[in-house]
Amino acid sequence: MKVIALASLLLLAACATHSPDQGELLRRKPITPAVASGWARLPLDREAQTAFPDLWLSDVRGSRIPYLVERDGLWQPRDLELEKLAMGKDAQGRPTAEFVLKFPQGWQVREREHLRIELALEGAAPWVAQVEVERRQEGGKPITLQRDQPIHVFDLGDAGRHASLSVPWDFKIYRITLNPVQGVAPTFKGIRVIATTEPSARTEDAVVTPRMEPLGPGEWNLSLDGPDRIMGAEITLNPPVAPIPAHFVQMIPPAPGERDTEANRERTVSCSGLLWNLPALATASTRVHLEPVTTDRLRLRLPDGVIPASVKLLVRRDVLLFPAEAGVAYFLHVGGQVQHAPGNLAALPDSSRALYQREALGLGLAEPDPQGVPKVVTPMEETKPWLPWIAGLAVVAMGLVAWKLFKPESPRAS
Repeated sequence: MKVIALASLLLLAACATHSPDQGELLRRKPITPAVASGWARLPLDREAQTAFPDLWLSDVRGSRIPYLVERDGLWQPRDLELEKLAMGKDAQGRPTAEFVLKFPQGWQVREREHLRIELALEGAAPWVAQVEVERRQEGGKPITLQRDQPIHVFDLGDAGRHASLSVPWDFKIYRITLNPVQGVAPTFKGIRVIATTEPSARTEDAVVTPRMEPLGPGEWNLSLDGPDRIMGAEITLNPPVAPIPAHFVQMIPPAPGERDTEANRERTVSCSGLLWNLPALATASTRVHLEPVTTDRLRLRLPDGVIPASVKLLVRRDVLLFPAEAGVAYFLHVGGQVQHAPGNLAALPDSSRALYQREALGLGLAEPDPQGVPKVVTPMEETKPWLPWIAGLAVVAMGLVAWKLFKPESPRAS
């Protein structure tokens, strides 16, 4: 029993000294000074993204700086009326529509960064069409919108339908033309235009190549060196493949004490877009969009018989928006207690004009944070990792005591 008591004391002493030095976890990153005062955009790097949302901003004196997190719909979307709308077919027989925007009082071009154009289309599924967008000012020549990846709309019946697009708001007059890729192109029945600012319409911050592990027909594990915020995938298929959907599943490690089964480790990730590769028709689609998910493990599923030639994951990290004064030094704090700035920055008028026209600010190398405050760790939280060992030791101790109490006595020699 003395041995058990001594072991218990040593284990409790280990629990008391288990807490790490919180001061070593306090880090801050200097922010590139803004050239002009106003709204500033601060994209997070991988280290800061991993710590998100436990971040805070300050100036060199330690004063807390309010910020917003860039999200779709952060700036209030607004429907725009159309002065003119003409729908029909062009000289090549392709469905086309042209509209002229009518601005609300006091508004002008780029009052929001993007136009979300929702198309009312009618046609016999299945069909897929590539979208050509031209813009111009009154009396000017049309300028075709150039994109790294073409825009597509489609209706595949049960496999899904997509009939909207997001374009920069940089002109007043727009012309939409549909080029059929599969089936017969639909006809225009109407158009709705919404002025909005959509961070999802930005290009990716990084393109990373995951490690691919085949699991079986139509299934692959994708893994990265560390967690990152994934918002899309670039998948090139071995031809020929007609338009197909892709499916992604997030692999979640089991919680401590949770049974490790396939069912509780999978979460379906919402995915939009279609993939295909048809060299004979000189057309291919390689990009799909995912709901943003921060992880280092995904599982890709494709229809049986479809083989990816290459897979790349598109990373777009969170962006902080804050009011920055020109030339002032600011810091992003990572680790420790979050110091919330007072007030509600979102209550300001929701105009985003010129926000995207400025160069984003950058983050420097991490350094010790003299303004950070360590997180308060209670004795119970410190002991939690050791509770299973303490419980196990207690069970062993009680078993030994019970065995000693109920052990039959050996007969004494007469």
